[in-house]
Amino acid sequence: MHITIVDDIRDNLRSYNELLSPTFNLELIQNPLDLISFLAKTQTDLILLDLHMPAINGFELYQKFKVTHPDLPVIFLSGDPSEESLIRGLNLGADDFIVKPVSLRELVARIKNKITLKPGSNSPDNILSFDGFKLYCDMQMAEIADEKIQLTPIEFKLIHLLAKNPNKVFSRDYITNLLWPNVHVQNQNIDTHLSNLRKKLMPFSRYIKTIKSRGYILRIG
Repeated sequence: MHITIVDDIRDNLRSYNELLSPTFNLELIQNPLDLISFLAKTQTDLILLDLHMPAINGFELYQKFKVTHPDLPVIFLSGDPSEESLIRGLNLGADDFIVKPVSLRELVARIKNKITLKPGSNSPDNILSFDGFKLYCDMQMAEIADEKIQLTPIEFKLIHLLAKNPNKVFSRDYITNLLWPNVHVQNQNIDTHLSNLRKKLMPFSRYIKTIKSRGYILRIG
């Protein structure tokens, strides 16, 4: 697994290198503006992104590279424990938001939890199909009427959960714990991502139903 860590403080990068290099292949970037050119020529499995940096903050940098790498998992690292920062990061589409300090075991577990399957052969086992809709699990991509639709990591996890378990209701709490384990988020976060997902998957999204007081279901047949 290849991890890219962006932090403007050299000592922090040295600490991450000592802690994580036995488990992951690392790219350490001190100048956050170098990340864009790095991503243009190099593949990575996940980015650990510091939030507070002088040249450009983590939110602004994330918005720059998500245009070209919408399916690249990102975990924000911040010393700011405020709910405002947490909610903003998750609403932007980040996969996780970790408040420092964090233990090594927790950090490694969160990284491994967020790294999804890399694009590979699209064998039948990796494609879920319903009524003109296909979900390519290896590529985190949907297809409707021969049109390819790129999904964010959170959108993919939502539709993958529902498509893999059609006609089964999943509660808000279950989905929240799946998307953001060990992180307290408001229910509106699910609504935001689900609304974006429904817009992308029209007209197939008519099968995604909200069951009042129970949760969400992909109702097929």
